[in-house]
Amino acid sequence: MFFRKIMKQNMTQEPIVYQTGTYVKLINKAEYCKSIIADGKELIVTGNESGELIVPELKAPKVYITFKEGITNFSDVFLGCIKLTSVPANLFANHPNATSFSGAFFGCMSLKSIPAGLFANNRKVTDFYSTFFGCTSLAAIPENLFAKCSEVTTFSTTFHACDALTSIPENLFANCPEVTDFDDTFSSCRTLTSIPEKLFANNPEVISFNATFVICSTLESIPEKLFANNPKVTDFESTFRFTALTSIPENLFANCPAVTNFGGTFSKCKALIAVPKGLFVHNPKVTDFEQTFEGCSALTAIPEKLFANNPEVTNFSLTFHGCSALTTIPENLFANNSAVTTFSETFYDCTALIAIPENLFANNLAVTSFNFTFYGCKALTSIPANLFDNNRKVTDFAYTFYGCKALTGESPYTMIDGQKVHLYERANYPEQFTAPENSDRCFYGCTGLTDYSQIPTDWL
Repeated sequence: MFFRKIMKQNMTQEPIVYQTGTYVKLINKAEYCKSIIADGKELIVTGNESGELIVPELKAPKVYITFKEGITNFSDVFLGCIKLTSVPANLFANHPNATSFSGAFFGCMSLKSIPAGLFANNRKVTDFYSTFFGCTSLAAIPENLFAKCSEVTTFSTTFHACDALTSIPENLFANCPEVTDFDDTFSSCRTLTSIPEKLFANNPEVISFNATFVICSTLESIPEKLFANNPKVTDFESTFRFTALTSIPENLFANCPAVTNFGGTFSKCKALIAVPKGLFVHNPKVTDFEQTFEGCSALTAIPEKLFANNPEVTNFSLTFHGCSALTTIPENLFANNSAVTTFSETFYDCTALIAIPENLFANNLAVTSFNFTFYGCKALTSIPANLFDNNRKVTDFAYTFYGCKALTGESPYTMIDGQKVHLYERANYPEQFTAPENSDRCFYGCTGLTDYSQIPTDWL
């Protein structure tokens, strides 16, 4: 009698719809459920069921699920329910104290739409981590989906790999003022073509946009005021990596003075042809530019004062790695970056680079590593003799000029008391230089150097 009463009650509710067929997973967390009715049968028998519930065969697409009273955590509730196609707007309406929907619809590959009022009665939610992760059939997001969720703090990976998503409603996060991170929120949304300018306008507490739009491979432009109201952001690592950007607005980061990390921000943006000179002017606290423009193979030039207002930078590893159209480097590019300790792979495989300015590293006295810095720069014909004169703390010159086969002239040296001291001779002058600890193949293949025969084998 009790279960019949539940069945009658549930049949009056809106159903959840699944594709019919064999071995259909209806739920991933049966312990949350008071009742599940499929094909007219009650599947919650003891009330102690837990984990995933799979039916050998589902004949009718409509399934009726009622959750137990008092549930506050709906994490992973429908995780991996790949045949779920739609859910009713009132699915969670009787659970006003719910705080987490982390992974709730993770991997629901057949879910085609989300009702606008799905979370309308869940005002205490703080966590939407991976909620719709991998919902590859989801083509649109209701603008008011999170309108009543003012206490949310994370939207990390919420819509990751929603491959059918082409646009984002401008007011999607307008009523979520407490959010602190949008890490990977729209990562791998491969058909997303645009971003509304005011998408993050009401999210002043955000500190991280790490990989937010990474691998949005059809995204070609960014609104200039996208981050205008996010003054607390510290992390833009990989934010637009692997996108189709052709340009970057000069004032994109103008209101983000707290940023410390631009690692990989525009990495692999292969259509990017130029970088605005004032892009980082308002970001004085940056310490990391690792991979920032790595793989930007259409980039032909670098503004001379690009890093002029970033005195705290310590890392320029791989910054322009693989920028194969780059022909020159401005002499004062790193002039105001006295705290840098590594230029590892900075210009690795810049195959069109024809020259290095002699004062490029003149103000970088703290550098300890130049490993792979000009690796594979096959168009490079000479090295300024005094290129490393002021870089006397360097311990790592491994592979620095590896494969630079067009080099001619003498390898770099510093004049000490009227004597030429080449890189490979620095260990003999302990009062002047820190002895290099790693010199493997520094000049490998550089047979055109006039002192090639004098270079020790451990440098070749």
